Amino acid sequence: MKHYKKYISLTSLLLICSCSSPSKNNQKSNDDFYEKSRKLVLSENKINQEYHFSIIGKGIDEIDIKYLGNIITSQKDTLKIINSQNVSGYLEESKRGNGSVYIYNSKNELIGFYFVGDYWAVPSKIENQSLVFKFNNHFCNETTKISLKDSIPKKIFIQCTKEGGDIYNLETAYE
Repeated sequence: MKHYKKYISLTSLLLICSCSSPSKNNQKSNDDFYEKSRKLVLSENKINQEYHFSIIGKGIDEIDIKYLGNIITSQKDTLKIINSQNVSGYLEESKRGNGSVYIYNSKNELIGFYFVGDYWAVPSKIENQSLVFKFNNHFCNETTKISLKDSIPKKIFIQCTKEGGDIYNLETAYE
């Protein structure tokens, strides 16, 4: 019986250690579920392919991710753009959504993101090295293009209606 307990303890210890150690490609082990999901989508390298992930547990926690494509800057750097839309709530009737635009470098390392709030407020496409935010719903009906060719703006203004829009800040990656 003692031998059996040692085997279980050793097996548990090995499992814990193997799960917490960095992988062979030195990927950071502190990436959360959402970042791991975004990196998985980037690794697939399928532009405009939509992916759906969910966490099973208490309530609803789902994420829809779309790799919009690449922007080549004037310095010849590659920026990879990801739309991330998250839906969460305790009940189906109470779930809420939000959206963000993530910017990665050519090595799939996070540069930063814009939290745009609304689930549907993410850009619809990339055109001429610009993010295109095209709205056609009962709240917003304008199109805004944000160029990333020369730099990544610290703040962006997205036109919603002729009367106004919203300003979003770039949240830079932490290291």
